[in-house]
Amino acid sequence: MQSGGWSVFSAGFVVVLLLMGGGYLLTQAYAPPASATAPLTPEVRQFRVFLHTFESGEERLHYWTPATIIVNDGDSVILRITNTDGEDPHGFSLGALNLSVPSVAPGETVTLRFQASRPGIYHFGCTLVGCAVDHEDQTGEFVILPGR
Repeated sequence: MQSGGWSVFSAGFVVVLLLMGGGYLLTQAYAPPASATAPLTPEVRQFRVFLHTFESGEERLHYWTPATIIVNDGDSVILRITNTDGEDPHGFSLGALNLSVPSVAPGETVTLRFQASRPGIYHFGCTLVGCAVDHEDQTGEFVILPGR
């Protein structure tokens, strides 16, 4: 390469290095801190919750689907609870949040609306003691995640 070619190449190389360095400094100056996260906007969350019955021979088992419900602190929650057991009424209770439906007839749907305001893991289940042999196993979890 001629000496004039090296000068142009060197000048171009220096300009590229300066642009890259300036770009790096610019991105570092305007980047939010690593701990910053987008604000959590409360949402309306709707769930259909079913108490299902499964028969195996002479044994009948009851279970909730979904068995776990997860929402964020501050969300408005709508639960549509349906008893699909064709024979027996069942209830629904989320006692730690003072929510209860004393009885849901077979095939009936009941709607609960509330604000998720206390982060934690809570259990829900049937309120009708003696509704079935497996009454104690008719449970699920309701999780309220804390705000960021």
